[in-house]
Amino acid sequence: MYKNGSFSENSLGMSEAQKFMNYGFKTGVTYKITGRHLVDINAAYITTAPTTRNTFSNSRENNNVVLDLQSEKTLSTDVSYVYRSPIITSKVTAYYTSVKDATEISFYFADGVGGDNTAFVQEILSGISKKHMGLELGLEAQVTASLNLKGTAAIGQFTYGNNPNLYLTTEADNESLVAGFVNGFKDFGTTNLKNYKLAAGPQNAYSVGFEYRDPSYWWGGATLNFFSNTFIDISPLNRSQNFYLDDDGLPFLEYDTEIAQGLLKQEKFDSYSVVNLVGGNLFLLMVITLVFLQR
Repeated sequence: MYKNGSFSENSLGMSEAQKFMNYGFKTGVTYKITGRHLVDINAAYITTAPTTRNTFSNSRENNNVVLDLQSEKTLSTDVSYVYRSPIITSKVTAYYTSVKDATEISFYFADGVGGDNTAFVQEILSGISKKHMGLELGLEAQVTASLNLKGTAAIGQFTYGNNPNLYLTTEADNESLVAGFVNGFKDFGTTNLKNYKLAAGPQNAYSVGFEYRDPSYWWGGATLNFFSNTFIDISPLNRSQNFYLDDDGLPFLEYDTEIAQGLLKQEKFDSYSVVNLVGGNLFLLMVITLVFLQR
């Protein structure tokens, strides 16, 4: 029974129930060319109800529900080739995953949104489409009974697949009205995110290493890992009409498209590498228990 004084009409009591009917299908097949050559094919189509965080624009403030809320639709496929021999084991996988009708909510303070003051806003993206595709390779070679070599590579491309809808919400007060919010709501139309990279960690990763296990129960190994194409998350608001329209609704004077493209270019972190060193020794403890039985 929480009540927010600024939202006395839509913050007290239970919110409207949100109902979703979801389903999923998964299938796969393995074809054995020979005992050493295999082909795996998998496919799935899954719908998922939005989480509580992505259902309410700000559940700690009011009961407002995200507009046009839908279940996420995920289509995923992958094809793998597996080779196994007494010395080498390897696997190559190509995959593609498509996510549609996703919702994302970001929270931040925005200078100037609430007049001269700083306003706490909820930035809501709805109808998001994402694409994940790539190629993965894993290789392991048992050179000797004690020495094992291994290497992996993952080359991916994770991008936005469309231009989703964008709007902001904030506390409905006089300052938000000055900033153009109507009842704490302001629509910015579509935001041009298509083909921008997702901020989902390194999109390319490579690893090579070895492991040695000595017959006298000690072992050690080293792995060199290299990561690249880690992109910084972009601002959807800067990719909307708010970027080039002035307060009067007209484009800025002397708008330079080349400068604009430079400002909107997505940044990424520098490539980096990590070295892992591991080792140990196995101690064998033998306990002998003598039990004397007396009749």
